[in-house]
Amino acid sequence: MPFVRFTEVGRSHTPRVSISQSGLIGLSKGARTRFSVDNSTHCVLYYDDQAKRIGIELTNDSAAEGAQKIRLGRTGVDVSGRSFLSFFGIEVNETTLYPICRDADTGYLIIDLSKGRPRGKGQAKGL
Repeated sequence: MPFVRFTEVGRSHTPRVSISQSGLIGLSKGARTRFSVDNSTHCVLYYDDQAKRIGIELTNDSAAEGAQKIRLGRTGVDVSGRSFLSFFGIEVNETTLYPICRDADTGYLIIDLSKGRPRGKGQAKGL
């Protein structure tokens, strides 16, 4: 396999997700790339109250129950989570960053709400 030149110097490629106070769920460029989000047009959100985790099922089925359009940004992607967060009583008082991973059993992208940290002034806004 030939070498591939790395040209993304100075950019974070760590898969992360942010949840804003207004309910916007944004996946970083690292998450977008690592989990091939561009291959999907919609997602369905799930919540595990006991584990305090959000599951994101990526899909191309716009007719799936609960399916929401994924909006592609310049770098990351986002989805509206306002009604989801409200329905489950998940409070977000300030934009918070979370690690994100893929569950091996379900294939869902998993956000562990216990591992969040407020986005600091020194961190990039573009995730």
